[in-house]
Amino acid sequence: MSSHLRNGPHGYGIVTKTLHWMVFMAMAAQFTVGYLLDVDDSGHGRGRGRGRGRGEGSGRGRGRGGGAEDGYEPFGDDALLTLHVVLGATVLLLGVVRLAWRLATPLPPWAPTLTHRERRLAHGTETALYAAMFAVPATGVALVLSGDDLLVAHIAAQILFFAALAVHVGLVLKHQLINRDHLLRRMT
Repeated sequence: MSSHLRNGPHGYGIVTKTLHWMVFMAMAAQFTVGYLLDVDDSGHGRGRGRGRGRGEGSGRGRGRGGGAEDGYEPFGDDALLTLHVVLGATVLLLGVVRLAWRLATPLPPWAPTLTHRERRLAHGTETALYAAMFAVPATGVALVLSGDDLLVAHIAAQILFFAALAVHVGLVLKHQLINRDHLLRRMT
């Protein structure tokens, strides 16, 4: 069993698979909570326009409008915001562990059904996903500390993530549904 903890000729090891799916679940939860932060019970955004005279409680939340001096408290009374901060820290921690593991254990051989072009695409996608795994939460932290000044960077990191994810999932689906070579089994 221990021979299958690490990647090898048999394929991806248990540690790599576990870290892959833990990062996936943490990122999915992070995005879900992040988007819920922008929607209140009426279906209108909570994040836009904070501190612009909408009544009592305006200005609390994700630091919109200026950071700590305006009442931003990541562990204050906004449980959803606290969860978002904790999930962001979790994504960063898992990202560090996953990258360290990736550097410490060799990759298994390429799936024989991947073409040279698909291998290049998979490698580029992996690089973009690793970058986004750090960029999304890092720009989120910077955003709550600086206000709206870094919103463009946070959105750009999210776009990078979703573009890379679409290519990654598309490649896997192509092999699952069209080639029918069960590529997904390598990571499950």
